[in-house]
Amino acid sequence: MAKEEFEALYHRNADHVYRVCYMFMKNPSEAEDSLQDTFLRAMEKAPPFKGEDHEKGWFIVTASNICKNKLKYWFRKKRTGDNDRLEQIKHQDRYEFEVFDEILNLPVKYKTPIYLYYYEGYSSVEIAKLQETKETTVRSQLARGRKMLKKTLGGEECEK
Repeated sequence: MAKEEFEALYHRNADHVYRVCYMFMKNPSEAEDSLQDTFLRAMEKAPPFKGEDHEKGWFIVTASNICKNKLKYWFRKKRTGDNDRLEQIKHQDRYEFEVFDEILNLPVKYKTPIYLYYYEGYSSVEIAKLQETKETTVRSQLARGRKMLKKTLGGEECEK
């Protein structure tokens, strides 16, 4: 892959790959490391993409897998999160910041589909393909994740 092609690939995908990495790592420096590892893997593998959707999907799945592997390391479990988390992600109001912070605290199996659905704009069918799971499983994960968010954000009180 030529340098210009790789730079274009990086500029097209770096933003959403960083957000995926940050969602998992909850720390700007570790998210940047994971972003770099994702693009190193792209350089090594040089996968042929069938289009922009395939390209974006490949990067999201690869970044997710890299982050999950990093989180398995024993030393990672002993470390604490960064107090300035989410400082590099731009949010316009306090409520949106609070919602995104709660999404980060969800278990991975709920956090990933919710992020992909609401922040990246994927449908449940597309998420199922990316995660190699059933569409009904993704819908259940979305519903359970929303229910967890509703409890932590006080949504039940708002409905009364």
